[in-house]
Amino acid sequence: MPHDVLVIGAGPAGIACAYYLQQAGIDYEVIDRANVIAATWADQYPSLRLNTTRFFSHMPGEKFPLRYGLFPSARQYHDYLVRFVRKHQLNITLGIRVDQVAPEGEGWRVESSRGSEWYRAVVIATGRFSKPYVPHLPGIEHFEGTVLHSHEYKGPDAFAGQRVMVVGNGPSGVDLVVELPQKAALPVYLAMRTGLVLRPRYPYGLPKHLWMILTEYLPQPLSGWLEQKVMNAKYEGIDRYGIKVPAPGDETGAAGTRGPELIHAVRRGQVKPVDSPVDFEAQAAVMPDSSRIEIDAVILATGFEPALDCLAVDYEVDEIGLPLREVRDFVVDRTYKPSTGYEMKGYPGLFIAGVFYQGKGAMFNFNLEGELIAHQVEERLQQVSPAAVGVES
Repeated sequence: MPHDVLVIGAGPAGIACAYYLQQAGIDYEVIDRANVIAATWADQYPSLRLNTTRFFSHMPGEKFPLRYGLFPSARQYHDYLVRFVRKHQLNITLGIRVDQVAPEGEGWRVESSRGSEWYRAVVIATGRFSKPYVPHLPGIEHFEGTVLHSHEYKGPDAFAGQRVMVVGNGPSGVDLVVELPQKAALPVYLAMRTGLVLRPRYPYGLPKHLWMILTEYLPQPLSGWLEQKVMNAKYEGIDRYGIKVPAPGDETGAAGTRGPELIHAVRRGQVKPVDSPVDFEAQAAVMPDSSRIEIDAVILATGFEPALDCLAVDYEVDEIGLPLREVRDFVVDRTYKPSTGYEMKGYPGLFIAGVFYQGKGAMFNFNLEGELIAHQVEERLQQVSPAAVGVES
């Protein structure tokens, strides 16, 4: 017989949900199509590190080992998640592909590679890093070189001696263009569509999160003033190096990243910022001024979309394409007391985790979400009778 609650996705968001569901004594199972825990983090390029500090990026009650430093690497983070799952003996089944999640009766019918099962509640924890966003670039079909998304990038060795253009100036794009000069032909081109807000990794000598901890002990309005000052710290005048910056008033729409490495790479001639191409030829990118840049490879650092393809429902989205949630007063008996939970608007018993980022970073939010979802699921189970519909294999 299936469990009461199904969590789809065994990444950090799904793991956090599993932990809190287990703590609450709720009958649950986590499934994932991959054959490894947290598959997104299992095969990242070696130099990748979290862009949030150790202070707010760990799982519930389990701090990172001191040897991980302030910014754990992706590989360290994956090892840590695997150990966390084993320690708490979370109920996770791997290698299960979910094809469809649809409402049925008071619950949800899930069609997967192991059959058809009905659950009283379902948590979609597929996150924001499992479905690469691949925009159509005009003329890219004529390009005869290598085209890949950043999630396929495993390091600079594969691009030894090649002329490379990275499209996208978010954190991943900046990471790649700073690393690629180790092997690629110089310069590596950074194609920028929007401006870039480049912030120090250690504003005023400390990491951002440590400042956030310190401000919790300061009186208002001093804490608010100091936190705002830290949050707004950035490298000024980077446009003089050719790095595009957002127009006044458009800063919130610009991707932000941390550290001075891009500035150093541009000044050394290893990286050259350019506008986004308007067309491609067999061996070149065509620029807005009709000039051509000869290249051998294009890496799309264009981000990801929420992986919600399995949902057989029409749901409303907000201005950035994320599902709308039911707005209601729901208080968790601790310090986190939001007015909006994680139940999808119009669909009782369907919860979304791992896509709503705010405040202290994604990993910190996973824990808050997991705790709140467990409370909301518990409330939902009190309203729905078990085994209302049979199971088909």
